[in-house]
This record gives sequence, structure tokens and C-alpha cells, in this order.
Amino acid sequence: MNADYELINNIKKSIPSFDTYIEDVWVDGIEYPLDQEVRNILFDKIDLNKDADNFEIYKRIDIVKELWVSLIKKSIITLRYFDKREPFFNNQEKYPIAYGVDDLNSYFKKYVDFESALYGGTRYYRDHVVHVFRVWLLGIRLLLNKENKLLEQISIDDKCETNALEKLAMWTFIALTHDLGYPLEKAQQIIGKTRDMMTSFVANPIISMDLSFSGIQNSMNDFVLRFMSSKMVQKQMPDNDQFKFVARLQPKYLFKFQKSLERNSHGILSALVIYKLLRYFLESDYCTNEDYYFKEEDARQFYIRREILRAISSHTCHDIYHMDYKNFSFLLILCDDAQEWGRKYITELYVNSPLKYTFNGIHVTLKKEEHDGNNIDVASISIDETYCNIKQEDSIKSIFDRFLNISRDYNEIFRDGQETGSRNFDFAKKTNIDNGENDESVKIILELNVSREKATNVSAKLVSSEPDSEDSKKFEQVLNVLFGKEPDAGKKWCSRLTDFTK
Repeated sequence: MNADYELINNIKKSIPSFDTYIEDVWVDGIEYPLDQEVRNILFDKIDLNKDADNFEIYKRIDIVKELWVSLIKKSIITLRYFDKREPFFNNQEKYPIAYGVDDLNSYFKKYVDFESALYGGTRYYRDHVVHVFRVWLLGIRLLLNKENKLLEQISIDDKCETNALEKLAMWTFIALTHDLGYPLEKAQQIIGKTRDMMTSFVANPIISMDLSFSGIQNSMNDFVLRFMSSKMVQKQMPDNDQFKFVARLQPKYLFKFQKSLERNSHGILSALVIYKLLRYFLESDYCTNEDYYFKEEDARQFYIRREILRAISSHTCHDIYHMDYKNFSFLLILCDDAQEWGRKYITELYVNSPLKYTFNGIHVTLKKEEHDGNNIDVASISIDETYCNIKQEDSIKSIFDRFLNISRDYNEIFRDGQETGSRNFDFAKKTNIDNGENDESVKIILELNVSREKATNVSAKLVSSEPDSEDSKKFEQVLNVLFGKEPDAGKKWCSRLTDFTK
């Protein structure tokens, strides 16, 4: 089944439950990122064939681009409407305007135009326009699944309550803008390749591009980094019993984001783009002076904006590790890494490969556990995918190497840290490798397990209807080499991730 069709269809099935869930906060006439206009586009206008391949969505690319702009606009309208400092919630004669969307759309159009250049600039570049739309769909699917369970659970901070429509708007912002800085990150590679080419006929070509910042730009960037690296602390007023909020810098976040900007990571660049182009962020109230106090709604709005920027910046900053599945930073990493279907490298564009990739879904199982005398939600999360028609040993090794690299990334961002005892999830990534021979099928099941209790391990299991077949013996020999040992009696290999050298 077409993966995009399946996602959209599952979201459609969740709509009745979602509508019931938002009855208490929904206001007639207010735009939001799953309103009737968006539904008409998703469920009718896009009109995907369930039996088509995963590249069919590219025939609707103009619709996707238009929807991107509309969703950003609706997200700003939603967030402004529920901002208690603004007049819209209490005065139905007024209506919020998404200032700056035209500027962001202008940047987005340049971003889209630059995609063709990026395909030629680096062999590992892949589409990001359709990609961010699919990431958004994946997140919506997870948020609305099981009667909106994750939408209810996901939060920003204990001091900041947000309603379902605000959360939906935040996710839309995060998902659709998280890669806007990608061209800026990759542009230098294109310049470098141009310089190399010109040396063939020019001795010392003068071509340079410096993405470093200076002067007022550095000052602005530093402000944004400090903004997303801070938190609010309650403080009692000296002359009465009232409590207000003061902003406090979290140095460990600041240093990590500074390193990320130094490397021109596209996550932090994306956050800078939307902050500077959208008035919604430019009007953020932030100051760390001791005598600068924030009211409760000021603090709430700070957290909403900070969470959007922090989630976008964190997805390319591996110095930051994650202990909680109930936040938008975790959701973005999960959906971003899972979105692999229908994406080709430039080296694959003109190759009719028999290899078939299938995304089997993100699976989340929730349960209650007692921790320090309290019942807490604990999640078992897995990403499941399949490669079919794998015949050659080199193909198995290539998939395995890629699996190991991704596993190392997951192990880094889900690594043990100062609060390991409070981690509330286990994570697994399952990659199935199938030779595609139907009743004579031979399958390798690779699995990464990041556990709260044990060391991260990688396992492989060989499943074959005919253990003595040529392919079965060949696959077993490949796994013996990859793991450096023979399997146990159940045709299973297992090693710690750290046992594999890069």
C-alpha cells in the first residue's frame, strides 16, 4: 500500500475522535492546522492511489507547497488566538493575522528552487519539500492515535499548560520548518565542488562563500540561542505574597547550541530563519535581568516559542540527549528519522533498482510503572521497516552498515545521562531484509534495542522456510562475518553496539 495514502487514511479515521476531544477549546470560525479547509485538501484534493508507488505524491507537489504555506499561517493564527495577552479570545470582532508568512513563503520558494542545485551539489542529498510534509503527517498520526493519547500527554513544561489546538499548531510549525536551514548548511559543498571543477582550466580560482556571522548578526543570533536555552523560575515579589517569573539561562543548552551553530547545522539555522522572518517570534518577550519579571501568561508564551525553536534546533544537535518521549523534540527526531520511503539519493535517480523499501510504521505501546512511589507512563517505541528483493551479499552488508550508523546516532541521543533513572521509554529499530522469494523466502531481522536497564545491543535473527537452501546458507555466512561469531541454536546473533567498530 502507498505509505502516504495509508497515513492520510489513518488520520481521516482519527478525525471523529479528535473533534470530540477538542470540543472544549474549538471556536467556530478560527483557523487551525486540521480545520475543514485542510481536511478537504488532505482527504479529497491530494487524492492518492492506494496501490501506487511512493513517488506518486510528487505529482501533487504544487498542492503540497500551497498546503505548507496555509498550515504555517493557520498555526500562527491558532497560537495568537489563544494568547491571553492578545485581544482575539475575548473580542470576536478582531481576528489574528499571520504577519511575516509572506516573507517566510518567499524564502520557502527560494528553498524549493534551490533543491535542484542541491541534488547536484552532494551525492547524499535527498528531497526535503515532500519530506517535511510526510514528517508532519507522521506526527499527526501519532498524536491522534489511540484516541489522541499522545496529544493529551505531550507537554512543554510543568509550569506551562497548552490546549490541544496549541499543541497541534506547535507540531505543525516544528515539522514543516525543521529543514529550512538545510540549503545554507549544504551550500558550501556546492561552492567547493565548483572550485574543484574550475581548477581544471583556472590555476587559482577565486571563489569563496563564508557562512560565518559578524557584528549585529552575531548579536541577534546570540539572543536567539539564549532565548531557546533558558527557562522560567517562579519568584516571590519582595513587597507582597504574589509570585511572578524570571528568566534564567541554562548554560549546558547554550554551549551545545553554540557548537551546533559553529558547525552550521541546519537545525539551528532553521530556528534562526523562522525567528527572524516571523513577527510571531520577533515579538517574544525575553530578558534575564534580575528585576525583569514575567506574568504567568508571559511565561507560558515564552515556553511555547522556546519549545518550537528548541525542538527544531535539537534534531541536528547530538550533544543534547533525550529522557522523555512526551515532548516535541523527541517527536521530531522519531518522525524525521522514520521518514525514509519515497526518498532517493542522486545516485539512485536513474537506476531501476529491484530493491523495494517498505515503511511498516512507528509502534508505540504504553503502560504504567511505579517509580519513586508514583505511577508513571512508560513507552515502548519501535520503528519498523523492510527491504525486499535483496539477493547480493554486498547489499546486505550495505544495509547493515547503514543500520549500524543509524544505531550509533540513536544510542548517542538516547544515551545515559544525569537523569537516566527517570527515562520513560525503551526504543527499538527493526530492519527486515528479505530475499523476496515467497514460500522460499529467507529473511534477516535486524534489531537495535536501547533499553533503560541494559546496555544497547544489536541483534539479528535468520528466518527461513528452508534452512538448507542456498540463500539461507549465504545469509547465515554473511551474518557470521558481520557479527564475528556464529549464531546460537535459534539462529540468532546478538552483540553490544560498542562491539562494532566504525
